[in-house]
Amino acid sequence: MEDLGGGYKTIFRLENGFSILNGTLGQNGRLFGRQAYVGIEGPLATVTVGRQYDPIVDFLGPIFSNGRGNLPLYDLDNTGNDFRTNNSIKIISKKTQGFQVGAMYGFGGVVGQFSRDSVVSAGAGYEYGPLRFGVAYTAVNNPYEAWYDNTGASSIAAYGAYLPNAKKLTILGGGASYTSGPFAVRAGMTHNVLENSYLGQNVRFNLYQLQGDYWFTPTFRMTVMGQVDQGNVEATGAPRDYRQINLVADYFLSKLTDVYMWASYQRAIGPGAVAQIGYAFASSNNHQANIHFAIRKKF
Repeated sequence: MEDLGGGYKTIFRLENGFSILNGTLGQNGRLFGRQAYVGIEGPLATVTVGRQYDPIVDFLGPIFSNGRGNLPLYDLDNTGNDFRTNNSIKIISKKTQGFQVGAMYGFGGVVGQFSRDSVVSAGAGYEYGPLRFGVAYTAVNNPYEAWYDNTGASSIAAYGAYLPNAKKLTILGGGASYTSGPFAVRAGMTHNVLENSYLGQNVRFNLYQLQGDYWFTPTFRMTVMGQVDQGNVEATGAPRDYRQINLVADYFLSKLTDVYMWASYQRAIGPGAVAQIGYAFASSNNHQANIHFAIRKKF
């Protein structure tokens, strides 16, 4: 960050993702695959250009508070900030009396096909004391190419069979949170549509989430989260419903280091529906349990 005077600053961010198991690069082998952008922060707004998150992450992510181990539906709605948009320009306003808005456009970058792989997104938020609200919308053309790098469909039980053919992914969501002392409650919903993804028709998923957090001490927090995903394949009328409950315990050794555990259970409902929690391998049947322990160090 460099101060330009008059309330303006230049900013940039280069963020790398890699596997702690074997050191390989994440995000399909990109050196700075998580984020890579440059921009200007001013008195009224911040403008950034590069590879970055869409406004769903800015306005819904803090409310949904998903972790990789308990993500529903492989993060289809991106509330777990797993997908980034290349060649994008984003503007996020400063907060004014609690209000904040933002918008982003991602240029597809395909010569002669201006709309291919393009992304349009917008969001808004409002904070008033202990209350926080957020809404956001994102539309991704050719999502399997633009966000998934044409990989991984076979590992997604819920919608992997439909993803490669989807012409567009649209996400519309909203949520709210309330904090009182050591207690917080969060609720949110997203409507997700894979357009023209199966026999020329759409596949839809509605995600509902309710979460409670409680700080027993300044260093120990527990979270209980319930998730319901209601899916429908329009061409067949077949339901694809997933019910999941998560329990998280998080202990902070310091401001920058914590150890945590999460336990999840999911049950899939519908003809041939298979359970899959987060990024675990899909179950061989309609139910799955997952327990995960980890340590996190922030820099």
